[in-house]
Parts: sequence; C-alpha cells; structure tokens
Amino acid sequence: MPKEQRPTVAYITAASHSGKSASVVLGFLRCRQLQTLDGQRSPFTHYLYMPFRNNGGNYHSCVDEEELMSTCGRNVKLREALGAMYMRDCFKAEAFGQRDSGCCEPVYIDVWNYSRQIESFKRTQALLKNDVSEFMRRSPNGVLLVHVDEHREMCPDPSFRKGALRVLAELANVKVFATYTDIPPLPAQSSSGTCRQAVACLMPDVKTIMEQRLQMPDGLDMGQEAVLLRVATLRVTLGLALQKLLLVGLHVEFSEVETLLKDLNGKLQESAERIDARLASCINLCNAKWIDDEAGNTKYLIDLLCGIRESDAEVQEQRYPQVVVLGNRLAAPLLVLLRGRDLKDPANMLHRRCQSLFLDVLSRSDTAVVTAGKVLEFAYLWSLGVKSNKYGEVRFGRLMVQFQCQDIEPGSIFEQSGMLNATKVEELKQNVLYYAEDNHPCADLFFKDARGVLHLVDVGGTSNMSKAENKSRKMKAVISRPGLGTVQGIVLLPNVFDCGRIDDDKSMRAVIGVEARQLLGGLVQLLTWLPDD
Repeated sequence: MPKEQRPTVAYITAASHSGKSASVVLGFLRCRQLQTLDGQRSPFTHYLYMPFRNNGGNYHSCVDEEELMSTCGRNVKLREALGAMYMRDCFKAEAFGQRDSGCCEPVYIDVWNYSRQIESFKRTQALLKNDVSEFMRRSPNGVLLVHVDEHREMCPDPSFRKGALRVLAELANVKVFATYTDIPPLPAQSSSGTCRQAVACLMPDVKTIMEQRLQMPDGLDMGQEAVLLRVATLRVTLGLALQKLLLVGLHVEFSEVETLLKDLNGKLQESAERIDARLASCINLCNAKWIDDEAGNTKYLIDLLCGIRESDAEVQEQRYPQVVVLGNRLAAPLLVLLRGRDLKDPANMLHRRCQSLFLDVLSRSDTAVVTAGKVLEFAYLWSLGVKSNKYGEVRFGRLMVQFQCQDIEPGSIFEQSGMLNATKVEELKQNVLYYAEDNHPCADLFFKDARGVLHLVDVGGTSNMSKAENKSRKMKAVISRPGLGTVQGIVLLPNVFDCGRIDDDKSMRAVIGVEARQLLGGLVQLLTWLPDD
C-alpha cells in the first residue's frame, strides 16, 4: 500500500526584511506560471495571505496569555482547540469579510470576541472545512495556499499556535506556509502527526543581477586571472550588500538598491581607470554597505555557524534567533555570521579571529588576495577551525580525524621545487590550523592531528572534472614522496557531485558535493554567489 502523506506546515525562517514573504508569493506565482511543483503538476489555485504583524498595520490581533489562562487554564488540549477556533475566525474574516461588510479592503480581526464555550478541535475543523469549500466553490478540485505570516505573533503560547496551524494543515485541499524569524511549534518530519517542513529562503540572484543590471566595461577579458577573480569577489560582496538592503525595494526605481546599482555602473564606466581597478572600486563600494556594521552578540551563533540539524529534539524547545534553513540544517544568516559574536561560547575568540581574517580577504584589493579561491579557502579555515574546537574532531567523508584547533596561523611548508620541507613540517605545532601564506602546489590548509599525523587540505571551487582530477593528482604526488612519515591528503570539492576518475584511497581522500558542503556549516551560503570555476 502507498505510504500515507502526513499533513505538513512548510516554513521559512529568516531575519526580518530578508524576503521571506516575497519568497512565498513568488513561489506561488511561479508554480501557477509553470503549472508544476517539485516536478509534479501544481494544484495551487488560490492564495490567501494571513498576517499577524507588520503589513502596514493591517493584521489580525493577538491573543495574550492572560486571556488563555482565564479561558483554558493550563490545559494543553483546550489551548489547541481555542487556537483552532481563532484560526477559523481569521479565515472567515479574510475569506468572507468583504462580502459581509460591503467594503473593498481585506478584513482583519481587531479584537477577537470568542465564545466562552470552546468547541472541540474536530468540530472546529469540520466547520472550517465547510468554510474552505464555500470559499473555493468555483474550483472544488483546487488547492488553497494559506500564507501564515509572523505566525508566532498570533499568541505567545505554542499549544495555541500549534492548534491554529494544524486545523488548516490537516484539511485535504489546503497547504499552509508559515513565515517568521522562528520555527513553528510542530514536530520534525519524523513525527507521526502534523509536522513541519523546512523550505529555504530565496537569496539575491547576483549572477542575473550582474548580467542584466550592471554594464560591464568594454574590453573586459575574463581570460585574465586578475579580472576573473575580481568579478568573482564582486559577486560575493554585491550579494552581501543586497542582503543588507531591503529586497522588497528591487522594484522601486529610487530605492537604495537602485542607487547602489547606479553607483556601481558609474564606477565600471570610469574609462580613466584600469578594468581591474574599477572592479576593485566596486568591491569596496559594496563592502561599505555592510562590512562596518557593529557586531552584535547572538545567542547560539557558534552552533548555528557549525549547523544544527533541523530534526534535533532541542530545536522544538529552544528558540534560535535569526535562523535560515539550509537543506536539513539550521544556520544564522550570512550577514549575522560575518558580523556577530557569541560571548558565552568558549569557541567565540577563535570564531572572531577567523571572522576577522575572512573579512580581510573580502576587503583587501591586491590581486594576490582578492580571489574567489581565497574566499572559499578562508571559509573552510573558519568552519573547520571552529568545528574542531567545539567537537575535538572533524569528519572528512569516511575519515574521522581527532583534532582540536586552539589557534590559526599562517604557515609555509613547501620548498620552491614544490616538495614538502621536512624541517618546516617538523616545526608545526599541534592544535593549530595553518593557512598557506605563499605559493604552494596544493594544501591551502594544513595541521597535525592528535597523533602527530600531517594533514594537507586543498580546496577547490571548481565543478570541472578535469580540474578536480588535476587537484587530486597534485595532492597524490606530494604525499607519495618518501621521508616524511605518514601524510594524509584531503581535497575538498563542494561543487563536484560525481567522483568520476578522482583518485581516492586511504592516503588521499576526496570529499565532494554534500559532504564537502556540510563542512562549511552556515558558510555554505557563500556558494550561492561564488562561481564554480
């Protein structure tokens, strides 16, 4: 027999002004345009926006704890049943309020006058089912998408909110989508009842914006390394600037976004400057929009940097401020990771040092430093350093390494010939994660584990299989030279999803695709903008 589909509440959780609501609307319109959803025919015929805060002051009023106590006491089932009644009244106000009141504007509940007689959850659901059928009588086979915005604001009690979301989500022709800076009070998808389903928030499509809104200078030679690498870094800094600005302003002619794009085009067309200098000016202009923001203390930031499983039991009970969903992981928004701190976490000092180095990579303009490769290398330096500090180990695919980073330092272990220098290798300290400070054939990062074994880590952002294979061959050639004891090679390839002919054995591990991306933790958001050279 086919497996029964459990009712779910899809949700997007992200910081304010990050485009959560716009993501839902655009997703609905795109489904209607393409007539598909996840490769299947889209059933959506109706969209109902149900706000509980903001929206220009037009939203349903909340129910406070005092009202709940006077009506339900601490009885959880009664609170869920009352939440269901509240949701039904909100739906009726929006679905039929215009007809009943004769006005043309959406109707929202200002003060909820509810009966002291609490209907059972099932009774309210049966009544709501009839209400939805009446609302959709012209499309009886369609599906209604109800967008519950700022869902936590409807009531501080999670049981009340759970009942409100459940009563809609369990109807056969209704799909509920919840948005807020927090997670809905429903269990993860492993639950046998109504559960939550995470959906990623849209991020600015920097590639398209640069192609359609920026006028690149004539004579731009993407074959020149200096130009190519600066364009790549501009994509990251422009993405961060756009995240800082209101995404909803993209369609407003004189918004801050439009002003930024106009200024960028002005710098790109300054013919007196070399092309690489113009690109550097654009990078600095984008950085000025966000990089000097004052760092704030964010609870659980280090955990969110490492990535928290969305299905972890503690996620239901613990509020994580400003989280985004990345696959099956929760993380903080990129701007929060780049500027925030977590003063109560022992790994905070290491986090802040790695953070500072990463910001330096984005803000320096010399050709040797401003490269897409450096951005990715220092993202891995940051995530691997902090993860190993917290957990005392790092997993590279099937390889588990005992290593607890206490500090990060620049280092040089190669001779000009490309061979490892035995003396310099011997001088390496344990519990230190090093980053290469000079030319090196491989090994952007390196460290000695708890047993003193040298690990060489090479980072590649490419999706090109021949380039990936070449990285593997270079690493193999270095670690196979005798006289250095045991050397473990590791190649991280987050944009490669097929091993192909990559040489992978016990001495040289290639970590690709999802496993390589998980090592980045919350910094995996950078891959949205970095080119897969």
